[in-house]
Amino acid sequence: MAEPDKPQRSKAETEVAMTRIAPLGPMQRMAAQHLADSHRETAPVTLFGDVDASSLLALRRNLNQDRPEGSANRVSITHLLIKVVAQALRAHPALNVGFIDGQLHEWQDFNIGVALAMPKGELIVPVIRHADGKSLDAIIADLSALETRARAGKLALADVKGGTFTLSNAGMVKSARWTTPIIHRPQCAILGAGAIREAAVIKDGRVEPGIVLPLSLTFDHRLVNGLPASLFLDSVYDLIADASRIALDPLPAR
Repeated sequence: MAEPDKPQRSKAETEVAMTRIAPLGPMQRMAAQHLADSHRETAPVTLFGDVDASSLLALRRNLNQDRPEGSANRVSITHLLIKVVAQALRAHPALNVGFIDGQLHEWQDFNIGVALAMPKGELIVPVIRHADGKSLDAIIADLSALETRARAGKLALADVKGGTFTLSNAGMVKSARWTTPIIHRPQCAILGAGAIREAAVIKDGRVEPGIVLPLSLTFDHRLVNGLPASLFLDSVYDLIADASRIALDPLPAR
């Protein structure tokens, strides 16, 4: 038996209503191309896990006791994570490498890029240079200056070049848990942080209420295998779980 003829739909019914075409701005076009190239040209692997963040939050609370809400020198989780990443990279320099023109580059500087989302949707990654050799207060001042220039559209090329590792903190979004951040080529790896949340944790064989920070490390398997990456992430975990070990002053010169 022949099927009945399907009703013909007009062109207007089959087209999606569109109010306007919004061309990407120069920064968005550049970021889009860079992200697509990275996703295509790396061999990304991501490690996931939760770490007890109660010690990290206690440290931030103590440091902010004399820093009023809204003050320029207020300590954030991002500031502390920059210090953690720089300290862990010093212990595991295998993650502080890049792939340029088919060759492995082992960088001697520890320059931490910090992914920032701008109000109009642009994604930029300004760089905290020599993060291992800076105090926490110097990092706060550097990041504040970079954010101010970024929002004013006055970032210089030097502000976004030369990163050796990237941190992406999505913790301000409550629904963000684990992410699979895209590696910022030619770097080897990027650490993603999600929203801190309450969760059941096991301590000394007992289930107790706790506060955990979800972390994800994406690394380029062409440059480093899972063992060095896991050891680096272990160091990050250890510093966060016992925040008294975070070096708030500059690390000694090597």
